[in-house]
Amino acid sequence: MPQSMKVQEIETDRLKPWADNPRVNEHAVDAVARSIRTFGFNVPILCDQNLTIVAEHTRWKAAKRLGLPSVPVIVLEMTDAQRRAFAIADNKTGEIAGWDFPKLEQVLTQLRSEKFDLRSLGYPDAELLALLAPPKDFDWAAFNKYRGSLAQSTYVLLPVKVSIARKDQLKAAIRKRAAELGIAGGDPAVAAGEVVAHLLGVTH
Repeated sequence: MPQSMKVQEIETDRLKPWADNPRVNEHAVDAVARSIRTFGFNVPILCDQNLTIVAEHTRWKAAKRLGLPSVPVIVLEMTDAQRRAFAIADNKTGEIAGWDFPKLEQVLTQLRSEKFDLRSLGYPDAELLALLAPPKDFDWAAFNKYRGSLAQSTYVLLPVKVSIARKDQLKAAIRKRAAELGIAGGDPAVAAGEVVAHLLGVTH
């Protein structure tokens, strides 16, 4: 049954992150903090009745980094299963939408002409260069040099398809090999990529 959603101000330190949250978001905190400084805290954090965060973990971390004493929160009655399931769904469904890049370029170009700080939108400088530079005039050599300087902290997602029957075996094998290589922990997707690169003999 739908619940009425009331936004209330709650002390930032009273909110509790989901300890088993599988979403890796530390690299996004600074960008969200810049957005909050520019636009304000316009998206409430969603919590369950125990003040465990369901959605907007990154926004909560950004609020703490900015030293905000309280944040807007929507509190909903949810079972533990509903809380965990919605947290996953909220993150996953956000990945489905794509971009119309010509229209995006138009909007970014307009904002730049209005002296708007595009870095507050969450884009790294290298992406802004690629989006806004005219294709014929773009200095790809300089871009690749800049991108190379970010190689240790910037990643791309390479989809790999395996049969459902092999999924758990593959995940277990990757975890084991990552531990053997001393790269276990942190983002499991990054660890998996490092394992594959090692097996294929790919070096930095």
